[in-house]
Amino acid sequence: MNLQTRLPTALWEAIRSNYEQRNFTASVLDAFYYLSELLRNKSGTEGDGATLIGQALGGSTPKIKLNRLQTESEQNVQKGTEQMLRGLYQSIRNPRSHDKYADTEEEAQSIISFIGYIVRQLDQAKAQFSRDDFVNRVLDPDFVPKDRYAELLVEEVPARARLDVFLGIYREIEHWKPENLRVFLKVFLASMTDDEASQVCQIVTHDLEISETEDTIRLVVGSFPSALWPRIGEAARLRVETKLIRSIREGRYDDKNSRCRAGGLGTWSGRIFESLTLKQEMIATIAQKIRSQSAEERGYVFKFLFHFASNLSTSMPEWIASALSSRLKAGDIQVHTELDFLSPWKKDEWPEALKEAFAAFQEAEPSTDEIDDIPF
Repeated sequence: MNLQTRLPTALWEAIRSNYEQRNFTASVLDAFYYLSELLRNKSGTEGDGATLIGQALGGSTPKIKLNRLQTESEQNVQKGTEQMLRGLYQSIRNPRSHDKYADTEEEAQSIISFIGYIVRQLDQAKAQFSRDDFVNRVLDPDFVPKDRYAELLVEEVPARARLDVFLGIYREIEHWKPENLRVFLKVFLASMTDDEASQVCQIVTHDLEISETEDTIRLVVGSFPSALWPRIGEAARLRVETKLIRSIREGRYDDKNSRCRAGGLGTWSGRIFESLTLKQEMIATIAQKIRSQSAEERGYVFKFLFHFASNLSTSMPEWIASALSSRLKAGDIQVHTELDFLSPWKKDEWPEALKEAFAAFQEAEPSTDEIDDIPF
């Protein structure tokens, strides 16, 4: 009998080496190993032997459904296959795993052919979890951007399917609402093992190294947990952080019309301040914006970045303190108001020079000379 023609291709490749070397018992064990991996991958569960079979095929809502389970006959097929596999492992695989056996070619062919039959049934079976269905649920316009809702969804993802699910979601990243993506990824990435998180960072690193559009950068910076940023490749981080700083230098915010007129990409920077590689460059850029004579440049910093600034340094950096003092001495009510109500650093921890400038503040008369790039 030509065994190769009677088996699913993948099963034959799994046993081929030992079978062709006439190590028939070893080829039987290879077949069982392949079957176990198929059960794990199809069901998304771990375990081995009876435990694996029960998790994959047992219960009222099995992870692998061999049929619709609507009639008594269909339910019997499901239950019978589960029991048959338990017996197969107990009577054939386990003894060969623990004792010396010398199967003949005929015996090996019979056992492996039967495993081939089971493999075909599993290949045609419907798994309870579908990655594509899950991704569609997460992309649902009615997704609830709450941690608890994300937790309930994440609980449905089999451990073995986590990385595959991430890839499915990441490929659709441009279709996400940033707030939904941020909530979901925070919960989902926290469920991953360290090795899985490392693989995620490798995928993201590759994209950030070559991406020419701002969309990917905006979504990654705005949605991925800040704690993962240091695990992105250094070259990718430096490239992206340089782009963010460049965008901030161009940033302008029209407070009267509540409109960001330039520097849209840089508005996402604050979410990774704590993990930045170019912290000193970011501090210098923010200080320069605060010193600007343009209310729109200062407004950009206070609108989008200033409340994150304590993540750059636990104490107020000298450059930022000097810039703030300079504006206070100039009578800038905008800076005085921000410091009074929204300072990211406690007032009693400010540098002395800033405390003095704040205490001595006198608002300047409104100027009619400052016209911030009105586009005609």
